[in-house]
Amino acid sequence: MGVVECALWGLFGGFAVEGLDFAGAIRRTGGWPWKQPEEPGPVPFLVSVVIRLAVGGGLAVAAGSAGQISGPFGALAIGIAAPLVVAQLAGQVPLTPGSADEPQDEQSQPGSPAALPHAGDDSSTVSTTTGGSDAE
Repeated sequence: MGVVECALWGLFGGFAVEGLDFAGAIRRTGGWPWKQPEEPGPVPFLVSVVIRLAVGGGLAVAAGSAGQISGPFGALAIGIAAPLVVAQLAGQVPLTPGSADEPQDEQSQPGSPAALPHAGDDSSTVSTTTGGSDAE
């Protein structure tokens, strides 16, 4: 599948979500949403739609170029899920400078040597036998 086809399917996915959201807004307000005081005006609405479509199309192109999409439905799904994809990717990046380099307290790290029981501790006994009891 080519880059242009990925972009078009991603755009359509974004358009589908925006269209359904817009239909819900019309139903909720009983008319054009931008005519209601609590809703954004037509220009901010249009800008938000263009941003949503561009992100959906761009992510579909990126995934398609990387070989992560096998067909039109995958590109469509990326366009639909674009906000979730961006949120998940952004969650993988530390937001504060140096947060990944700061030392962590060893006691709070699962699997760290300080959190594991020591061989000489009598306070806990761990059985390594499977399927039986220690009193055999």
